[in-house]
Amino acid sequence: MVNLAAIVPLPKKNFRLLSEFNAYLSAKNLRMNNKSSTYEREESPSEGTAFIFGKDIRTNPKAARCDIGYCPQFDALLEFLTAKEHLELYARIKGVPELQIDDVVLEKLVDFDLLKHANKPSYSLSGGNKRKLSVAIAMIGDPPVVILDEPSTGMDPIAKRFMWDVISRISTRRGKTAVILTTHSMNEAQALCTRIGIMVGGRLRCIGSPQHLKTRFGNHLELEVKPHEIHSEDLYNFCQHIREGFFDFPSHPRSLLNDIEVCIGAIEPITPENQSVSEITLSRQMLTIIGRWLGNEERIKTLVSSSTAPGVFGEQLTEKLFRDGSIPLPIFSEWWLATEKFSEINSFILSSFSGATFHGCNGLSMKYQLPYGEDGLSLADAFGHIERNRKQLGIAEYSLSQSTLETIFNHFASDS
Repeated sequence: MVNLAAIVPLPKKNFRLLSEFNAYLSAKNLRMNNKSSTYEREESPSEGTAFIFGKDIRTNPKAARCDIGYCPQFDALLEFLTAKEHLELYARIKGVPELQIDDVVLEKLVDFDLLKHANKPSYSLSGGNKRKLSVAIAMIGDPPVVILDEPSTGMDPIAKRFMWDVISRISTRRGKTAVILTTHSMNEAQALCTRIGIMVGGRLRCIGSPQHLKTRFGNHLELEVKPHEIHSEDLYNFCQHIREGFFDFPSHPRSLLNDIEVCIGAIEPITPENQSVSEITLSRQMLTIIGRWLGNEERIKTLVSSSTAPGVFGEQLTEKLFRDGSIPLPIFSEWWLATEKFSEINSFILSSFSGATFHGCNGLSMKYQLPYGEDGLSLADAFGHIERNRKQLGIAEYSLSQSTLETIFNHFASDS
């Protein structure tokens, strides 16, 4: 490929073809579609050219097309032809010998799990089966180069995995087919490809194996930490501690006790003996006093304000408080204990790894990025330090990995 572009020039790049799976990742649909269309000569390149087995796509497009199988992003099917008739048609167009057509078509129907839909017109097929048929058409005749433009668009996760397995198996089975994939799915690129190129602004910024890109351009480690769940005994004891504290708060207003009476529907005077933990709900005023009593009023101020509360469950707790006007004591207690544990682990991570940054919570897990590379810590050092302190911090499980392809791609995109 030499300075090929549909809109802007693309630097020279040579590709090994046989039995190789290449992917292009790009932030723009336009650039990706133009690239595939340019290879197929649906659009003329504004500059440069590309060679398919030595055949110039600009000066000899018909000969170049003979070596290409192409699956467009949007299905180009004839609605009244059946799946089987589509494959027979394209097998003849691609020059498959007449005596072999039945066997070749049957093979593709079986490979793509389309045998039960073989005699259905294409307009009656589901979106996923239409994509399967489009990829099968591209693969029929075993062309040396197959170009797939978003082959799994609109498919559910199970169907996507099936499609990836089929494409990978067919492309590598005989070692005679190279696949060029354009996609916006990092999972698809990693599942299928031996080499990945990242395009930004119409230019190829880097190319290499997934591991090469992670090693070369990944400058941090991804850390995900999940604390132990709150034990029911600890939760019960903390609820009891707060409940008993209602009657020890210094100079609390009478309105606070009125709030408690309303919350539990009390008829008799309130005493520690006739209050059930599960019946108590906490208003904003009560939360403020409890936070002051527990020694962290700032944490409660965030909860009762319009901003999201810190720690795990913070967003859900804030939404519940603003929706209902109060929070049940057990829910508040679980959030408080979980946030205490979160704060302890967070302080440990940020103080142990210089340059570490917190990247939010995912359910019960906390995500961090740790510096990595020549000037950062090694993977072994990070594992060792966390493992030595795991029990003391109450960490149930954790994972540590290199930068994801998505992070690397976003880095290139942000620099453009």
